[in-house]
Amino acid sequence: MADDATSAAPAIRARGLCKTYPGAIQAVRDVDLDVLPGELVAIMGKSGSGKSTLLNLLGTLDAPDSGTLEFHGKTLGQIANLARFRLEELGFVFQLHCLLPHLSLLDNVALPLQGRPGATAKARQALEEVGLSHRAKHRPATVSGGERQRAAIARAIVNGPRILLADEPTGNVDSETELLLLDLFDALRVNRRMALVVVTHDSTVASRANRVLHYRDGRIERTDQPMPTGSPS
Repeated sequence: MADDATSAAPAIRARGLCKTYPGAIQAVRDVDLDVLPGELVAIMGKSGSGKSTLLNLLGTLDAPDSGTLEFHGKTLGQIANLARFRLEELGFVFQLHCLLPHLSLLDNVALPLQGRPGATAKARQALEEVGLSHRAKHRPATVSGGERQRAAIARAIVNGPRILLADEPTGNVDSETELLLLDLFDALRVNRRMALVVVTHDSTVASRANRVLHYRDGRIERTDQPMPTGSPS
């Protein structure tokens, strides 16, 4: 269990993040950002504005050219094993579910557990949390697109991460499934006090966020608050 100082810290704290690609393309320019435990932050902006690059930096999938990152009060430099930290502390959901077609949903969800004791039971629990326990033995091709995306969320949370990062997670689902996914995100915030950062073009997704960051040319241009901020009780 985290100590008091760590639990009181933001789940993510970024200061002065910068990332430039060849050709002097500044995808992230001096970004400061705090994300609290139990908070959903949506990032909106035009394609090519650098939203996904920012998400990759927050997820340690890419390294910034400059700036600092902290996770629950711990700096990146204090993390001895970054791959293990990413596996255990960060969950990732993308627009495409990326499930392995030859494996059942249960086995797909269990993959991050890497054959640890109790992996199957934990994978079943994660599937139950997203409402898919009855589909555990099905392969991805035999379930709907929305069910595949819910299975991807189950895989992202099976290790009990404290932070979930999602890139256009509702981009390939219908409106009914979108609401189911958003209800899932709300449940993760409230029940697990998970911090969520979601890149989206969808105003429906943004309306469910605590804060909406409008991103343009590598910078946070402004912040809206569709609903009261703060961690859920």
